[in-house]
Amino acid sequence: MSNYYGSLAPVGLVVYNRKNHTQKTIESLKKNILASETDLYIFSDAANKKEDEKAVNEFREYIRSVKDGFKNVYIFEADKNLGIKDSTVKAVNTIFEKHEFFIGLEDDIETNIYFLEFMNKALNYYKDDENIMAITAFSHKHATKNYKHDIIFTYAFHSWGWGTWKSKWSDINWNECDISWYNKSLKHKIIGSVYSWFQLFAINKAVKNNYQIQSSLWDVYYSFAMYQRKKLCAWSSKFSFTNNIGFDGTGYHKYDFYNNYFESNLDKNIPEIKFTKYKSMNFFKYLIISLKIGIFSWCAGFITMFFSKFRDK
Repeated sequence: MSNYYGSLAPVGLVVYNRKNHTQKTIESLKKNILASETDLYIFSDAANKKEDEKAVNEFREYIRSVKDGFKNVYIFEADKNLGIKDSTVKAVNTIFEKHEFFIGLEDDIETNIYFLEFMNKALNYYKDDENIMAITAFSHKHATKNYKHDIIFTYAFHSWGWGTWKSKWSDINWNECDISWYNKSLKHKIIGSVYSWFQLFAINKAVKNNYQIQSSLWDVYYSFAMYQRKKLCAWSSKFSFTNNIGFDGTGYHKYDFYNNYFESNLDKNIPEIKFTKYKSMNFFKYLIISLKIGIFSWCAGFITMFFSKFRDK
């Protein structure tokens, strides 16, 4: 990829107590081409139960030692447990007090050296495009690599390396949302599910009783917010700039399986990405993409996790 010379977005890293994962995340981020010119904000959530307090306190000793490799490092330590949704919202809102755009990471996201470059270029390219609400750096390339453009658009969203703009974030209500209109419409359910690569299948887990937004599935709600507004998320169709290294049972969801589509997904040699505003979304092509993602990514992983429980007994 060619060099980027514009203003750089700060990175907000939301963490809890997983030191090994966070170290890998930070060390890979340090290797990024633009890391030394980038501000890093680390948001440390408080323990959500008594038995986690020691681990959180020890973990905070580690993050306080992170000083080199970035332009500046700012650390925010929560006094009470916020959960992943409110920690993320606080992180974004805090950064938007001083900045107009944002790059987000969670504590189990490994990046390649081009991650910051890709994100900054994408944030700059789509900043005035009213149809684009977010950028994500992970790629389901096994399902989208045959798409004719380097960038593909969808209502789907992953928090595995992502970015957005202050102007496109501020109107979202993160406390409650009425999804009853969606649940009452078969048309919306079909269109929303296919064009979100089946992510909106989980909307009723993300928003309980049609109104209450759940902390653990904030990314699904964000996907719904895009669908509700008819705004899109831009994805790389052929190259992935991040891995998720957290599917080992230690994360919030306790998913414990290996899936090479998530964990062996980083591309090392990436040509120049050609950004596009071409947004044609063919229903049947997106259905095929959704099926590929659902079967090869998620179903394969959950089947592996299911049988591993019997194997370990």
